[in-house]
Amino acid sequence: MFNSDTPAKCCSYCGGRDHDFEECPKRKADAEKEEAARVAKAARAEPGFTTDFHP
Repeated sequence: MFNSDTPAKCCSYCGGRDHDFEECPKRKADAEKEEAARVAKAARAEPGFTTDFHP
């Protein structure tokens, strides 16, 4: 009935059952969007100005 030779797959990011967390297309797309937003935010920032607090 079940093929025990193949491991069960379940993505902990999106809940999909056809791939593992490492191969999740939604996770990769979200990571790319976050990186693009981070780059755009850095481009808009004034040179030498940071929002980080350094006591």
